[in-house]
Amino acid sequence: MEYKYEMVKVDDFWPIKIIIHTTDKQGYIPRHWHESIEISYVLSGMIDEIYIDGKVYASGQSDIVLINSNAIHSFSVNRGENRKAITILMPYEFIKAIYPDLDQIAFDCISIGENDLQKKIHFDELREILDLIITFYENKENNNLTHIKVTSLSYELVYNLLKNFKVMKNGNSRIKARKYLERLTMITNYIRENYNQNLSLDFLSTKFNLSSEYLSRFFFKYTGMTLLQYINAIRLEKSYPDLMNTDDPITQIALNHGFPNEKSYNRVFKAVYLVTPSQYRKEQKKSGIDHKQADKRQDILYRFP
Repeated sequence: MEYKYEMVKVDDFWPIKIIIHTTDKQGYIPRHWHESIEISYVLSGMIDEIYIDGKVYASGQSDIVLINSNAIHSFSVNRGENRKAITILMPYEFIKAIYPDLDQIAFDCISIGENDLQKKIHFDELREILDLIITFYENKENNNLTHIKVTSLSYELVYNLLKNFKVMKNGNSRIKARKYLERLTMITNYIRENYNQNLSLDFLSTKFNLSSEYLSRFFFKYTGMTLLQYINAIRLEKSYPDLMNTDDPITQIALNHGFPNEKSYNRVFKAVYLVTPSQYRKEQKKSGIDHKQADKRQDILYRFP
């Protein structure tokens, strides 16, 4: 549930990380970034909202959305039936080892609304590779050679992306991107480590030697969220386990996680879940969900007014 730089790790013998999503419940993965190239591929149902560096997409069946290295992104899905989607994360080092000029390029690979006939053919070729990866991955328990096949398909995937979807980066934009990501990382890391303290705009601007006006504009420009929205998002994230796994009073949970009072906590919580914390706790306990074993990628996308 954290808006942060994410270190992507792959399993032994696997050059890429594969995640299959099948939940019919509402789910959120909030804004974050990582060096890995990420591909989202919907097999059925839809992903209601994919945010990528200020742009928002709705991804339906057969849609492919590629997220470039260090792009800030998030996902949101509403309740739905028969949803199935795959996430493939390709470590930057894996691609760079076979294509040393990776720093100079990006991939223009979003199938949503694509009408160009040649590009549609390219996307069909890409889907064939992704479908094969999924088929072998889902049957990995029955084939101890699956990792070899998926490795070969991973190279084919990279080849396809480089051949059909490669675009050149602007040199100045690379420098600026690295600079703002480093600054964002410092600011967001500090907030995550001190979220339960009194974090004001003036305090944070002084902490990072920036003017309040500049910090406010900078943060919103590169995240699409105000500083207060982000602070409240982290506080909400950190409070969630206590709400679900303890019987602590709502007021105590609110104060323990940086909210000034229960009213503030209720307002922020309701903006995301549409009900108050106490109502949500009751509903979830009735459903019998074990939140300690919940999917680690089942998170909150913060939509504050």
